[in-house]
Amino acid sequence: MSDKKYKRSDLYVYDLSPAILSSLGLISFDDTLQEVASFDDLNAGTTGSASAEDAKERSTVKFQRCTTCGTDFGDQVNNREHYKNELHTYNIKRHLNGLPPVTEEEFATMLNKLKSNGEVHSESDSEDNISEDETSRSDHQSEAASNEIYDKRDDYLGSLIEEEMDKFSLENNSNEENKSSVSHLNTRSAQIFFNSTFLDVSEAFALYKSLFNKQTITKPLNTIKKWNEIDDQSMELSALFMIGGGHFAGAIVSHNRANVSGNSKKSGENFQEQAVRFLEHKTFHRYTTRRKQGGSQSAMDQAKGKANSAGSSLRRYNEAALKTDIQNLLKLWEPYLSKCQNIFLRAHNSAERNIFTGNPLIGMKRENLKSFPFTTGRPTITELKRCWCELTYLKPSAKPTPLQMKKESSVSESISSKESGKAARQSSIKKPPVEEVHTEELLSLLKKGKAPLLMAYLRKHKLNGDFKLMPENQYSATPTMLHYAAQNGLKQMITILMTNMKCNPCIQNAVGKTAVDLAKDTQIKQSFQISRHLLGENYVNWNDSHIGKPLSREEVQDMNKLEEERRNSEIAAAVKEELENAKRKQKAGVKNKEVSGRPLEAKPVYPNQNLNSLSDEQRRKLMREQRARAAEARMQKS
Repeated sequence: MSDKKYKRSDLYVYDLSPAILSSLGLISFDDTLQEVASFDDLNAGTTGSASAEDAKERSTVKFQRCTTCGTDFGDQVNNREHYKNELHTYNIKRHLNGLPPVTEEEFATMLNKLKSNGEVHSESDSEDNISEDETSRSDHQSEAASNEIYDKRDDYLGSLIEEEMDKFSLENNSNEENKSSVSHLNTRSAQIFFNSTFLDVSEAFALYKSLFNKQTITKPLNTIKKWNEIDDQSMELSALFMIGGGHFAGAIVSHNRANVSGNSKKSGENFQEQAVRFLEHKTFHRYTTRRKQGGSQSAMDQAKGKANSAGSSLRRYNEAALKTDIQNLLKLWEPYLSKCQNIFLRAHNSAERNIFTGNPLIGMKRENLKSFPFTTGRPTITELKRCWCELTYLKPSAKPTPLQMKKESSVSESISSKESGKAARQSSIKKPPVEEVHTEELLSLLKKGKAPLLMAYLRKHKLNGDFKLMPENQYSATPTMLHYAAQNGLKQMITILMTNMKCNPCIQNAVGKTAVDLAKDTQIKQSFQISRHLLGENYVNWNDSHIGKPLSREEVQDMNKLEEERRNSEIAAAVKEELENAKRKQKAGVKNKEVSGRPLEAKPVYPNQNLNSLSDEQRRKLMREQRARAAEARMQKS
């Protein structure tokens, strides 16, 4: 770690301390997240050193080094001579064509190769030839010969540059997938990173990209410096809005922090949050979401249809009222919004977002409308302060980890191995037969009682109501949907299966039983009889179906009513008989312990018994015992 110390308050991006600001250096990355030194950063002095000695040293190095050729010089004279040299001119041409520079030895090798091929003479030979022929030629002719020699050399060196460019382009095309573009935006995160001498080499200061716009994001370091050069930060504003679950919180925040020196520490709020200056802030809450429902009433209406309950109507009214309250607030804050540099918004869906974008002023400044690039909590004023500090303070963070790139030679092998493994897995996983898939879907709809969906599924797949359930060994007792409904007591679906889907009640299972033979309840059998009445006697041979005589719904209701009256009379007679026996026992003075058999108890015989598991006869017997026991208890009290 660096020995230099800093305070949290010094990292406010609109009011950075001079030491922190001068130490920042923008980090650029390639596509593999490898850190790359940027040429602009070197010129801007972003190497992480802010001292005057370092600046002086950089300026000295600039005059004693050729950045194009990468050559160092001992003094200023050699530096000037170098710029007149052919090597420098040749490297400039290579640089303009995107090629790396060559050293002095490599350039000398090229000239020697040129001389050995006899294509053109070297510079010394050309000068000798020119001096020898000066006696026989005029100055004009000697100058023309010299220019011809240099033109040939330039042509040769130019051809070398073209050959290397072709070679370089071929290499780039072959490695196009691995080609990387260097940029400070290649972070694969919502942040950009800055080096600093206040941090270790493995760490950097992180700042969110959403704090910039399309123009300033290209040069974030210069933008930060301009922010800190503003004398009056109180004129710089931003807006924060959050909405969700019926909660709303909004604020107009000034970039100028409040003075918190001498403030006492508050629970749940640090000094940075205390320094946030809200010019305006407002919160609303409306009951728009049913508890544990997980969404607004409008979303539920769109998904499941409009509900007609009192609670749903109240929630719809509150949604409209909340929208009206927010729109009125935005209209009231329009003088502030017109001056806002950024407008941060958190909304869960497009309907909530349209509340803000529908405002004419925000609609015109849509490029300033941004989302919070991190997870936020419930909309409150405290949460707005926390989010503003998260956005505007530099955050020490670890640098992005470089990606491990696979070698090209192993790419094809990995792809082939993946494909072979995928094929092996697909071959090992056997798809179930289509009949079993149909069986699973049909029984699922049948058990849920979704008759319309069941009929639609049969029509879609061209199946009839007598579809044989598969696998056969699993559904040997219930080979059809009608058998399954009768065995599981789905009386409502029995009538639908027979009347609407035209299921055959005469089909027998593996042991020769029809669907009605699997009925365990009288009401199930009555459903079959009602279906027989509706379908008529000419539908099938009803004797083969084992279904009783046809009954209409009115007849079944009358029979059930008579049966219920009979049960009630039996219960009343049993209670009366028990009361008479209790009176006789009381008059005779017979004690309960002398009575043969087990005495009646105040508590039920089966306190935890589930009445649904009992038959009708058992249930009636249990109720008679309970009534008699209650009557005996009343007699004893009297």
